[in-house]
Amino acid sequence: MTAAARGPAWRALLVVATMAVALLGVALPVRAAPVVTGTIEDTSIGTGLNQVFYTGDWAQCGGCTPATPNNSFHYSTSSDATATIRFTGTQFRIYGVRDYHGGLATVSIDGAPSITIDTYVLHPVSTVIYTSPVLRGGTHQATLINIGQRNPASDATVVAFDRAEALTDPGLPPVDTITRSIEDNQIGVGADQVSYTGSWLACGGCVPPTPNNSFRYSSTAGSTATIRFTGTQISVYGIRESHGGIMAISVDFGLSTIVDSYAPTSSVALLFTSSRLINGAHILQIINTGQRNPASDNTVTAFDRAGIAATSPPVDPLPPPPPGANRSGLPWLSGVNGDPQNTPTAVDSFCAFRGSLCDLAHVYTARDSWDAIVRPGFAEENYAGWPGRLIISVPAFPENTGSSLATCATGAYDTFWRTFGNTLNSTGRQNSIIRVAWQANGNWFQWTAYNARNYVNCWRHIATAIRATANPDPVLDWTINAHFSQFPPSHNPLDLYPGDAYVDSVGIDAYDHYPPSASLAAFNAQANAVGGLTWLYNFARAHGKQFGIGEWGVAPGSGVNGGGDSATFVQWMHDWMAARAGRGFLYEAYFNNCDPGNVGSNLYRPFSTACIYRNPDAEARYTNLWRNPSTRVNPE
Repeated sequence: MTAAARGPAWRALLVVATMAVALLGVALPVRAAPVVTGTIEDTSIGTGLNQVFYTGDWAQCGGCTPATPNNSFHYSTSSDATATIRFTGTQFRIYGVRDYHGGLATVSIDGAPSITIDTYVLHPVSTVIYTSPVLRGGTHQATLINIGQRNPASDATVVAFDRAEALTDPGLPPVDTITRSIEDNQIGVGADQVSYTGSWLACGGCVPPTPNNSFRYSSTAGSTATIRFTGTQISVYGIRESHGGIMAISVDFGLSTIVDSYAPTSSVALLFTSSRLINGAHILQIINTGQRNPASDNTVTAFDRAGIAATSPPVDPLPPPPPGANRSGLPWLSGVNGDPQNTPTAVDSFCAFRGSLCDLAHVYTARDSWDAIVRPGFAEENYAGWPGRLIISVPAFPENTGSSLATCATGAYDTFWRTFGNTLNSTGRQNSIIRVAWQANGNWFQWTAYNARNYVNCWRHIATAIRATANPDPVLDWTINAHFSQFPPSHNPLDLYPGDAYVDSVGIDAYDHYPPSASLAAFNAQANAVGGLTWLYNFARAHGKQFGIGEWGVAPGSGVNGGGDSATFVQWMHDWMAARAGRGFLYEAYFNNCDPGNVGSNLYRPFSTACIYRNPDAEARYTNLWRNPSTRVNPE
C-alpha cells in the first residue's frame, strides 16, 4: 500500500443536469428561465415567510452609497452575526454590497454545509453576492453569516445584506412513475435496502396502517436511515402525526431538504420526492434533527417505504476529448509519479523510457505542517514551467499535530484551504487535479474515515474553501482504495462520498493485490464487486462525474497477496481504460516504485540497495502499449 470540477457548486449541478437531460434522448419542451416570485428586503424583519431575522450586531444604512432599490441595507462587522431568510421557490439570490471594507461570509441553505463568499472589491457596488443551486420546490431557509474574516486587501470585515430574491422554475420535471418499493424491513447495506443508525423501533400493526403493516420510527437526534437504490427518482413515505418531528433528507449527500412531519392527525404521507436523477446508483439519507414544530409534542421521525422510479436507460454524460488534445496521444490523460524524486526530470525520464510524453505528474505534498500542505512548496515550485498538468494529493490536515476530521468538519481549517486555493493561483496550477484526503476507506492514514459524517463534512469544507479562492477552480477528486474498505464501519465506501455538489471527479487506486488477478475472469469479478474499478466507474458515470485512476501498478512487494511481475494485469488495465476512452474516463497515472516495504511496481529504475524490485515482463507490455497509443485489445 502506498504511503505516499470546475466551478461553484451551483454551476456544476446545472451543467450535470443539462448534460443528463440532453443525453437521455427525450424530446423535452423548451423551458422558460426561472422567474422571480418573491423579494425580501432588508427591512422586512420577522421570522415568517419572506422575512429576514437578524442575530448579532447589525446596523441599518439608509440613504447610503451605493444606492439600493429601497434606499436601505443592513450591515455588520461582527463575527457570527446572522441574517436568516425563509422563502418558497426553486432557487435563491442574495444581494449585498461589495466594497473595500468587505469581509468574508458564509451562506447555507436548509442547514447544508456552507459556501464562503468574499465581499471585497475596490470600488463599492450593490450586486448579487450569492446564487443558490437549483432546489426542490418548496419552502427553504437560507442563513448569511459574518465569519469575522477578510481578504488581506480589505480594511474591515463588513458584510452587508440588501435584499433576497426567491425564484421559481415552472419547467422542473414531473414526478416519474414508481416501478418498485423499498420497505422499512428490507434491512441491509446493499441495493434496494435500508440501513439504520441510532435508535429506531419497528412498529407492526400500528396506526395508521401501511402497505406492509410496518414502519420504523425514531425520536433520537442524529438517528439516520440510509437507502441505496438504482433509478431516476425516489419518493419517501412516512408518518405525519401529532408527535412528528423535523427531519433532513438528502440525496447523494447533497443539499438537505428540511421536512416537518407534524400533523394534528396521523396519516401515511408522501414526505419527499427527489428531482430527476441520472439513472444509476444513488444514496438517500434521512436524519432526525432532534427538532420539532412548536405544535408537536415530540421529535418522532418515521420511515415507511421508498418508491423508486427507473424510466430512462443509463447514459454516458461526458463527451470524449478532442482528438490529439493530449501530449501522450492517448484519448485520456496519462502520467506517472516522480520516482525516485518528485521532479520534472524524473517524470520526463519515465515518459521518455515508455516512448510517449506524460500529460500528468502525480505529486504529493509533505504532511508535517500546514505550510507544507497549503503554501507553495516542492509540489508546485519544482514543476514551474513544466507543460503538463499536476495531480496533487493533499491530506485533510497535517499528521501528528493533534488535527482531526472532527475538527475539520467544523470548518476550523477553512482558512488554510483558502490559502491553498491562492497557492494554485500564484503558481498557475489551477488546472490541477486535487486528490483530497485520498484512500480514507483504508486504515493507514490519519484521515481514515472512522466516522463517515466527519469525513464527508470535512471534505465539503475543504472543497468549498478551495473554490472560494482558486480561479478558475481545479478538478476536485474523491479517491478510494480499491477492493475491501476497512472503513467506514459499513465497509461501503459510498458512505464517504461528499456529494455531487462538491466533487468533480471520482477516483480509485488499483494495484494487483489483495487479491491479485490470476485470470481475466478474476480481474473482471473484482472490478465489478463493491469497491472495484468498474463498480466505482459506473457510480461516477451515474452521477455525471469524470473518473480517474491516480495510482495503479503491479505489486510483487505484496508477496503472496500480490500478482508479481504480471504483464497480463498491465494488459487488462489498458484494455479496461481503452474500452472507456471518451466515456468519462479522465486520467490515469502509473505508480512506479521499488523501495523496500512498498508495492514494488517498478518498470524503469535499475536495481540498487534502494531499489529491490524490477518487473521486466510488465515493463515490456507497458512500453509496447503506451509507446503506441491505441485502443488495441488483449492479444492473448
